[in-house]
Amino acid sequence: MATVGVLCARVRVEEKQLMAALAEAGAASTPLPPADVPLPIGPPPSSPAPSETPFSPVGIVVDRCQDRVAAAAILTACRALGALTLDAGLAATGDRLAVATALAAAGLPRPRTRLACSPEAALAAFAELGYPGTLLPLTAGAAPVVLLDADVAEAVLEHRAVLGAPREALALVQAGAPEAAARTTVVVVDGRAVATVGEAAALPPAALLLAEAAAGAIGGSMAGVEIAWEAGAPVVWDIDSVPEYRHAVPLATARGQSVAAAIAAAAVRLAAGVRTARARVAGVQIGFGEPHWGRDGREVRDGVVLSA
Repeated sequence: MATVGVLCARVRVEEKQLMAALAEAGAASTPLPPADVPLPIGPPPSSPAPSETPFSPVGIVVDRCQDRVAAAAILTACRALGALTLDAGLAATGDRLAVATALAAAGLPRPRTRLACSPEAALAAFAELGYPGTLLPLTAGAAPVVLLDADVAEAVLEHRAVLGAPREALALVQAGAPEAAARTTVVVVDGRAVATVGEAAALPPAALLLAEAAAGAIGGSMAGVEIAWEAGAPVVWDIDSVPEYRHAVPLATARGQSVAAAIAAAAVRLAAGVRTARARVAGVQIGFGEPHWGRDGREVRDGVVLSA
């Protein structure tokens, strides 16, 4: 099968577990650092032999990059080159506004949220939604800011406006600020909840189904869906593109399978799907060593052929 690239700045505990699981599943893997090497934009129009880079032999990329700005760009370039990706979909290459919009369009329960494009708009949103509230920077993965009252909110927003980049003035204002102990991250891989991370008690089936639906709504093949509670019902609080899972607790429905093993199994299934598609569809060989499939008459999402 194609070599699996693990996109990460450094190989931490989670990445070591993943690469060990890939080896156990019979898949070759290699870490892909998100720096130092330039990437071509799309396949060369007439070059039979693309330039050699650490990405060249890779056909499948698993997103484990903490730098979300770099990851979004690299994943986009990888897909253009024909690589298949395991990532959090919109949360991997978009921003929190795109994620919130997709979740709302899918009718999934979320806290009340407003888009604020200025400090004044953010203060008005907090006044409407109430304190405490949470400021969510648009960049996926950026740390949320809990604001307890109007004085704190005014100081924080002024600081961000004066010292931050212009984009810092844009953010989501989300009602509420649940403690960490009241939130649980559900790790969803390939459409199935496989483990939980957090201090909250075991989640009921409805919360797990909500996490799976959220991952599907953003097109994520692998994501951490943070579940909170509002009036006794689960809501999608946030999406973690690269959840830490070294202390994850496997769910009974996963039959004891670890998160790393679930990701490795998904990569193997993805590779098997590529082989099946290759036998049925004529592909064009490009830089990553995997075909770039034609889209006419075939359903393709995120570079993955869903039907042939």
